[in-house]
Amino acid sequence: MYKKTTITIFLIPFFIGCQWASNKLHKVVAPKIHIYNKSIKVLSECRFDKAINIVLKNQNELLKNSELGLIYYFKDTHQDSNKYFNQAIDIYIANENKPIIALSSIVRNEYQGEGFDKVFLHNYKAINYLMLGDAESARVESKNSNMIQQQEKLKLYKFKKKSSNKNTYLLSRYDKLFNSVNPQHHPYQNPFAYYISALGYAEDGNYGQALVDIRNAIKFGAKASDSVLKKKLLAYQNRDTKPTVELFFDVGQSPLKSQVRLKMDMGNGEQRIAYLPSYSLEISDVDYIKIIDSQGQEVARSSLLSDINAIKINEFREKLPAILSILTKEATISLGSEALDGKSKLLATIFKTGSAIYGQNDISTWSSLPQKILVASFEPKDYSYQMVVVDRGGQIVEKYPLKITKSTKTKNIYRHFMIRGEKICD
Repeated sequence: MYKKTTITIFLIPFFIGCQWASNKLHKVVAPKIHIYNKSIKVLSECRFDKAINIVLKNQNELLKNSELGLIYYFKDTHQDSNKYFNQAIDIYIANENKPIIALSSIVRNEYQGEGFDKVFLHNYKAINYLMLGDAESARVESKNSNMIQQQEKLKLYKFKKKSSNKNTYLLSRYDKLFNSVNPQHHPYQNPFAYYISALGYAEDGNYGQALVDIRNAIKFGAKASDSVLKKKLLAYQNRDTKPTVELFFDVGQSPLKSQVRLKMDMGNGEQRIAYLPSYSLEISDVDYIKIIDSQGQEVARSSLLSDINAIKINEFREKLPAILSILTKEATISLGSEALDGKSKLLATIFKTGSAIYGQNDISTWSSLPQKILVASFEPKDYSYQMVVVDRGGQIVEKYPLKITKSTKTKNIYRHFMIRGEKICD
């Protein structure tokens, strides 16, 4: 079901003889990767309670509360989910209100939430409110999501103005990673939040505002998203008041942060290790989900509204020049030695701050955040359906029953599912 595609950068063979680097790798990197791997394993088996026990051991409060919020979302415990999301949001807001925001905070501080991590806190809160029948709060959270996107875009713009793109040798080593994701899924153009906001307006019968948000979603959506968005556009233009079933599918696993170790010849026989961030991707084989009625007719097909792999990698792409700029500008190692060639000189300049680049934030990441979010929408005419999972080769890989029960809280019916490996967790 999964094609595990590990996409990293390979620069220079590892230097294993440096005990200092080995100890740092063991103390800082290995424990977090271990927890991450344990968590994604139990999530792939739909063992949410065990995942909660693992996540509770995370010492980073922002990451812990974010993960707990999402796992409780998977469990359909929406009030508890929002409680943890609120705690995570309070933490990142407190971090942002600290007096000085330095360029170096991109890479050095304790994990404080990346731009799109913050956006997803509000996106999932919005879905929780839809599930709880609070359409107004869902709209508020969708607007918060869009506001955060713009704030992060402006913040990164300030960083980029101070950075340099002259590190072509190192930048080129990330080409394989960057080419592996769709560049159309820009981290600050998110159709998903607009879609949720439109659903919130439609719940209250405000189809005019719903139409505005759907148009915005289409504006920021990739071609793969056109099907569900265009159907909504037509429905809202016609003021179609018939209830719909809205299905959200969280598919796969978002990128795992990793690192590249660089061996540097310092001259006079001295060698050291520095670290640079990268990502490893797991590419899910799931392409889309078909909804089949009791007569065997297809009534809906999912569309991609949020490619989180692409969003996170593209955000990293934008930050990378600033990260490299920090290293090259702050390093003070002398380059006067004639023993160093051009490449070694470049690597030598990054040593002094290179070890600092792999602090908490660069190896901390969500184990619960999916690779992508698919959305399906249809008008219910029956109570019994099938969800048919189709892979990228067009083959049917799994079928699951879908029972529709009319909601007592909302006009429309909302359901969400997590898909990991070959399982749909209901």
